[in-house]
Amino acid sequence: MSQGGSFEPLSQVEAEALLRAIQEEYGAQALYQSVLDTFGDVEPFNRIVGSEAQHAAVLVRMAEKYGLTVPEFTGAEEIPEFETLAQACQAGVEAEIADAALYDELAPLTAHVDILRVYENLKNASLNNHLP
Repeated sequence: MSQGGSFEPLSQVEAEALLRAIQEEYGAQALYQSVLDTFGDVEPFNRIVGSEAQHAAVLVRMAEKYGLTVPEFTGAEEIPEFETLAQACQAGVEAEIADAALYDELAPLTAHVDILRVYENLKNASLNNHLP
């Protein structure tokens, strides 16, 4: 297992998992930005959108560290539009639960401790900061 400093290459599975995590965080950021575009500068979306950008940036740094080509966001056409703020809130809840579940799914596929630490931190942010 890598301690993060030895720069052992990622396995194909680890690389795919990391790129999937990046897309997930891009999607969460786009979701919250869509809410702001529709309803204006509303809480908590105005705070969480910045956090999601930071989450994506951390994952991008991990990808760059291991020599992966960082993808552009590919899910823009999947971002829903909302008629009410209540719908947006429900979508946010579902997105944070999905984020946490994704990190639970990706962790067993990952041997690099530094990436596991990032996954755990992002999972905790979703469950303990964004979801409430």
